[in-house]
Amino acid sequence: MSSYFQKLRDPRWQKMRLQVMERNEFCCEMCGDSTSTLNVHHKAYFKDREPWDYLIEQLSCLCEGCHEQNHKNIDPLKFLCSLLPLSGIGSQSSLCLIVAGILNFDYNETLKMTDFEDCEFASARYAWGKLLGEKL
Repeated sequence: MSSYFQKLRDPRWQKMRLQVMERNEFCCEMCGDSTSTLNVHHKAYFKDREPWDYLIEQLSCLCEGCHEQNHKNIDPLKFLCSLLPLSGIGSQSSLCLIVAGILNFDYNETLKMTDFEDCEFASARYAWGKLLGEKL
């Protein structure tokens, strides 16, 4: 069993999970189903945050079908941001290069804004953004 699934057995998560389900009167927030198995879904993920270290407003109560559909429709940009550290100039510049690629901004102008030189690191981030932009 992976460590993430072990964390979902933690009493802190179980307590929060129950609070979310009670808040929604044990009904799916998307379809209103009250008979299917319910899951508590994180609306966004943040790097290095424990499952229970979220505000209750950042969690939703979904039936298994809606939860599965929600994960299939994950926003690539939100997912990308969830993987990046939230602090440090390197993180901000990396994100800037990726977003510039998504938005098809001029690569050289983006380099000036981020204080990066043209290098493999910078061009890879920009190229990754271009690929994400094509999927959006």
